[in-house]
Amino acid sequence: MQHDNDQTQTLPLPPSAANGYPFYSWAGLRITEAANGRSTVELDVQHHHRGGGGTDAVNGGIVAYMFDGVLGTAVRSVWTDDVTSQVTITLNIQYLRMIQAKSRIVGHGHVVRQGSSTVFVDGEILDESGEVCAKCTGIFKLFRKKASRD
Repeated sequence: MQHDNDQTQTLPLPPSAANGYPFYSWAGLRITEAANGRSTVELDVQHHHRGGGGTDAVNGGIVAYMFDGVLGTAVRSVWTDDVTSQVTITLNIQYLRMIQAKSRIVGHGHVVRQGSSTVFVDGEILDESGEVCAKCTGIFKLFRKKASRD
């Protein structure tokens, strides 16, 4: 991982506290790891997550939502004290196979490269057997506190 500076830190909130954030709780995402540019997010698959093309597979829209969460969590874990927020610039998703899951899928994200205002992230989502079903690359923009002029 390359950084313009080495002042990285872990997610200020432990995953259990971050899980209360509405973006995660709305879909049922659960953060299990968020530190040093790495993240893991789990989803307990429910009936409303299904419906991929008339099948019982996890819907591609849910997969995209999960990627935004897992990649965004990896980015959030490398914020420095001067970062105030972030937004997704791009998500490039490759759906490799339908996600057939009885109860749970897992996503992993990791920061590949970080500049002063952009962060490049990779991720994957695995089914219950550990098979990679989708991959994603993303770019996120960081917003920093304005420097005060004395």
